[in-house]
Amino acid sequence: MKPIKIGNKTIGDGNPCCFMAEIGGNYKDFNEAKILIDSAKRAGVDVIKFQTFEADTMTTKNNGNQYRFFKKIEPGKLVQRLLHEHSIDQGLISITAPSHMKDLDFIDSLNPPAYKIGSDLACHIPLLKKIARIGKPIILSTGMCGIGEINASIKAIKKEGNENIILLHCISNYPAKIEETNLKVIPLLKRMFDLPVGFSDHSIGSEMSIAAIALGANMIERHFCNEHTQHGSDYIISSGELGYQHIISIARKLEIALSKGMIKEPSKTELENLKTNRVSIIAMKDISKGTMISGDMIDIRRPGTGLAPSIFDALIGNKVIKDIKKETPLQWEMFQ
Repeated sequence: MKPIKIGNKTIGDGNPCCFMAEIGGNYKDFNEAKILIDSAKRAGVDVIKFQTFEADTMTTKNNGNQYRFFKKIEPGKLVQRLLHEHSIDQGLISITAPSHMKDLDFIDSLNPPAYKIGSDLACHIPLLKKIARIGKPIILSTGMCGIGEINASIKAIKKEGNENIILLHCISNYPAKIEETNLKVIPLLKRMFDLPVGFSDHSIGSEMSIAAIALGANMIERHFCNEHTQHGSDYIISSGELGYQHIISIARKLEIALSKGMIKEPSKTELENLKTNRVSIIAMKDISKGTMISGDMIDIRRPGTGLAPSIFDALIGNKVIKDIKKETPLQWEMFQ
């Protein structure tokens, strides 16, 4: 797998999981966004992500409920620019997700290090091609997509000469149902496309993000909220500062626990514990030089410093070449 560099963050196997905080639906103005950004910084996230859209290009006026909803929450350009700049000032990577071709001119003016494509646009081939030609990494959410659609989108991006793609497994439901989460798709997508794969988590609670990390997710995107105000259109599927800290803390422990790969061998401390916590073959009585070993002379007990239990039967009938005291772990040099 080729790792993908976004800003100062390298994303891919062998690198720490990258955390992206989506704040798009949880602020009303720059002051609220600033509080979220500062809180996300304290939580330890790597990337701030917001959304660039206008109701008039995102949907049609005939699509009544959605149009009115998006019109109510559409972010102003000045607010987006200010939160982008503030995120950078805080040492965070800042990116946004377009909803229409017309959003790209504004996003280009921000000069983000990568482009995020939401699941709603995952099959928007003309948009993907245009963004691909910019040459920056593309983070592609795959909610509502089948494998064939994902493959077609990846091919379209690569055909434009851009191979810097990060896939995000995603369930496009708010909140996502646990029984639909299907996290085993994460290693499947890695094997199929040889790309970094993350998880865009819309579930309630932290468990699914943690499970995704254990399955090898290279990036976690999760909505971020202010735990004190408890408002915002995405609040129910969001984590606040403490929730994110919890996920990130567990992620770092999991990364250490998973770092050795698929190798089964005793650890350094286990090799020490073998001496005391394993069993071996022990003399259960004084045995004189020249004696032939019989079953009643030996037993299998701790410590583990003697011969392995697997050769217990093979020792029967062997002659000892030195005196052995009772409760001594047996060694090869004691036999002929």
